[in-house]
Amino acid sequence: MPPGLKRLAQRQGDRPRFEPKWPCLQTGDTSRKALRDALVQAILEFEGVSACQPPFDAPGTGFALIDDLARGQPEAFVNGTCWLVLQPGGAMHLSLRPEWAQKVVNHGWATVHPFARYMAGAVPPQSLVVYAPRDRRELAVAIRIAAAAHSYAMGRIGDLILPDTRW
Repeated sequence: MPPGLKRLAQRQGDRPRFEPKWPCLQTGDTSRKALRDALVQAILEFEGVSACQPPFDAPGTGFALIDDLARGQPEAFVNGTCWLVLQPGGAMHLSLRPEWAQKVVNHGWATVHPFARYMAGAVPPQSLVVYAPRDRRELAVAIRIAAAAHSYAMGRIGDLILPDTRW
C-alpha cells in the first residue's frame, strides 16, 4: 500500500453524481479554480510528468509519463502513457492497483468509472473517477491519491519496483 493511502480518512458528505454518458463529468460539488490549479501544479511536480492532450478527446487536462518511466501494468494508464485526466470540474480519472482502488472507493473518495460498469472488459475495474476536492483538506487527499496512481503507472512504490510491471 502506498504511504499516502495507508491512513486514509473517510470523506464526508454525499457522493457526487456523474453524467451517465461520455465524458462522464461530475455534476455538482466541483472544485473552485484555485483548487484545480493547485492540483495541476502538484501533479506536474511528480517525477517524469508532463501535461498532454487527454485521450479520446476528453475535456480537461491529461498527464503523461515520459516513456522510460511508464513501466506500470497496461491497466495503470488511461491510454498510451497518459495515466491521469483532470476533468474541467476537478474530478480525476485514474487507475490504482485493485486493492488500493477498493480502499479509496470504500472511504468515499471515488467511484468506479461508469464505463468500467457499462463496458466490462474494455475498461479495467480499477479505473476510478476521484471526486473533485471541495476544500484544501480534500485537495491534500486528492494529491495523495494522484501520487498513488503515479506510482502504479511507474510500476513501483517508492524505490520498490513492483514484480508485475510492464515487460
